Formats: sequence, structure tokens, C-alpha cells
Amino acid sequence: MSSLTYDEAAHLARRMSFGGSPEEIDALVNRGREGAVDFLINYQQTDNAALDTLLQRSFDFSNPNETPKFNRSELQRWWLTRMVHSQRPFEEKMTLFWHNHFATAASKVDDRFMYVQNLKLRAHALDRFDNLLLAVAQDPAMLIWLDGLLNIKDSPNENFARELQELFTMGIFDVVTEQPNYSEDDVKEIARAFTGWKFFLNRADAATNPFNFQFIINPPEHDNLAKTIYGQTANFSGEDVITLVAAKRATARFLVKKLFEFFVHPLTSAAGDKAIIEKFADVYVSSNHSLKEVVRAIFVSDEFFSARARYALVKMPIELVVGAMRMTGAKYNPGENLRTNGSNIPAQLATIMGQEMFNPPSVAGWDNNLGWINTSWLLNRFTFADFLAITRIGDPNATGVFILHEQLKKYTKSSAKKTVRSFLSLLGPLTVEAKTVKMLSAYLQTDDSGAAVEFVPNDNTIDKKVRGLLHLLMCLAEFQMN
Repeated sequence: MSSLTYDEAAHLARRMSFGGSPEEIDALVNRGREGAVDFLINYQQTDNAALDTLLQRSFDFSNPNETPKFNRSELQRWWLTRMVHSQRPFEEKMTLFWHNHFATAASKVDDRFMYVQNLKLRAHALDRFDNLLLAVAQDPAMLIWLDGLLNIKDSPNENFARELQELFTMGIFDVVTEQPNYSEDDVKEIARAFTGWKFFLNRADAATNPFNFQFIINPPEHDNLAKTIYGQTANFSGEDVITLVAAKRATARFLVKKLFEFFVHPLTSAAGDKAIIEKFADVYVSSNHSLKEVVRAIFVSDEFFSARARYALVKMPIELVVGAMRMTGAKYNPGENLRTNGSNIPAQLATIMGQEMFNPPSVAGWDNNLGWINTSWLLNRFTFADFLAITRIGDPNATGVFILHEQLKKYTKSSAKKTVRSFLSLLGPLTVEAKTVKMLSAYLQTDDSGAAVEFVPNDNTIDKKVRGLLHLLMCLAEFQMN
């Protein structure tokens, strides 16, 4: 078993989770590299009963027609609650990845179907890719989003057939060989294979399960004639196409690149980076398309723990919000529902930074990395930092988002410099220049008039200066990186 340093474990927690507390990171260190990855990846073995209880108490989705209790804001509050409180953070991180990969949006798709799809993405997050892809293809949200319901044999709709190949599986060009992966004729023929795909609500148990949408193929609308796809001619069904596409080497490469760039670092067209893709594409092929085996291979690899991977990604707004809350030990009590005392503040803060949950901007999903940083969204990141640092609520059971005084006191040390180092470690650990540490230490030793004072770690200092320090640290460029 390979050993794991504290910095390496923190890196793993930021990428496989949303960051962790010092205690959680220490626990990963004790497991070693492979043990820590297996612990996070085998999340079904982790008890999540406390989250289940919280969700049952805070959300009532028994009647999706009761809009005060079931709407997009309530769905956002539900998912953020999961992300912040789950003992299985990698489950939520993978669900977020697939939500961005199979990007359907509430701008066109009813909230009920977005909720069902989210449950499906979570259930199949580490499944064989074939199973996940088929589940998504037959899902109401995708059938609506890419006009699958309009795809009938007399008038084939090519939207899903095109995006299936371009965005969900292979890409237009092979990411290694750079050769075309499919032709326009393939798009047309694949569209025919998916004709007649529909869904319906099983009304027999609608009273107890209002989300039981069942997939069907409507025979009069389905094209049963021979189709020529990738040079093969047969009476291909949609299921056959899923099998064909999932088995392609180009799909293995495309998925590996997408996963690697989401969890590790951006890749170039250099030979060395193409070799990285091939390395993990081999895992996809040899494991019978197991997503779990692919991501495990990535996370235990030397590439993941390389210097190139450290802080190589810009935090998505959701990662920034949830990560800051989990690392600082902030309280998030979602309340009951937004009509009474519910709080959807974390999701709203992510939205003003450019990432509205359940509503990506297009079928291509959200832009990643440097696309998250512009003058408007960066200012909103600083607004979030200010909100989280200065919100003062003494009651730990109050509804909302806040950091308790006692939590800040736990990381406040005897001197200004040690306190700065303590919070830099808490939020990363973050590595900054010595002059930055000096400036932050000076801030802790300055009163409201600007005069130099001795740092005294009492309640007043913590309430004013340490909260201010936390705000400044979360505004650092280093904290925006993952």
C-alpha cells in the first residue's frame, strides 16, 4: 500500500469530495493511497442514515403538483443539502459530473423529470457505461431535452443521434488519432434506430409513486427496417446502438479525457497526454466498460498526485460553495420548505457565480476551468466569501448557513502568524508567498482605526478579525483553484 501525506490526502478530498475537515483528511492519511481511494469510491458501504433523516424531515416531494413544496428552488435546496451533509461525497461529485456531461436543463424540461434524472445519474454513477448511457437515453428528461419524443419513423429527428456521438460518447474527432468518428449518414441511420421512444406515467401506483415514469417503444412509430451504421447493416434498435457506441475505442478515449480533465488536470494534444488517455482507456476496455474501475485507476495513479495536477483546476461555483462549507465546518440547516422557513442560499450563491443547478446553459454543459473567472462572477465569489465569513448566528439549530464562533475559535492560535497558517491549512492547505502571510498577520494586528495592536485571541478578536481573515483568505486567487 502506498503511503499518503496530509497534502496528498487533502488534494484527494478536494477532487473526490468537496474538501474535508482536518479530521477527515487525517483519516484518509491513515488509510494510505489505495485505501483512501477505495474508501471514497465504495461509498455504498458508508452509512448515510443521518442525511436520509435530514432529507425526510426537510423535504416533501410526495406530490410534485404541489409547487410550493416541489419546484426548481426546492430541488436545488435538496441537492445542496445532499452535497453538504452526505457521508458519501464522491457519490454527489460523480452525480455532478454526469449532470454536466448529460446536460439537460430545467429551462426546457419539467422539474419532475430533472429530479428523476438526478436520481438515475446517482444510481448509475459508477455502473458500466453501457448501463448508464441506456438509462439516460430512455430517461424522460433526455427524451424531452433532445426531442426524442418527436422522433418517429416517417420523420426522424436527429438531435439525440447527433449529441449521443458528439457530446456523450466519442466526439466528432477521436481525441487521440484525430480521425472522424462518424459520418452524417451514421447520424441519420442512428436517428432511425431511436424512433418511437416514449415514456408514460404508471398511473396504477401514481398515488404512492408519482415519479414512476416508464419507458416504452411505440411500435407504429418505430422504424424496423435495416439500417447501416458504422459500415454494418442490420435492423439495429436503439439499444443496439448504445452497445455499439459504448464498445468503441473512441468512446473509451473520449470519456477518459472528460473524466481526467474534470478530476485531474487539462490535457493537451502532446504525445505524452495522449499516452495518458490510452493508459486509462485500456482500463475501460479491460474492465468491460466499468466506470468504477476507470475512476479508481485515475485516482490511485501517479498522474493524479503529480505536481501538474495540484491546484490545476478552477473551482466550479458549486465546488467553491460546498467546499468552503465542508472545510470550515459551517452549519447548513435547510429548514422545512421555502414557503415557510427553508433556506436555499447556497444554491442561490452558486447561481450568481454562473452555475444554476438543474439548469446548465446548453447541451454542452457548463464551461470549466478559466471560463469560471470573469469580472462579474469573480466579484460574486468575493460576495459569497463575505457572506459565509460574517454571518453570525449563535443558535446551532437555526435555519440557514453560518459558521459558529466556537468553530472559528478551534482554529485560532496564540499568535497572528500561527492563526494565518492555521486557516491556510484549513482551506487547502493553501501555499502562499511569505509576503502574503506577513500582510495577513498584520491585518490581525491592526485595529479599526488602522493602528497596530497586539494580537489577543479572545472572543472579540475572533468575532471581528478572524472572521475578516477568513473572508480575505477565501478571496485569494489560490482559494479559487482546486
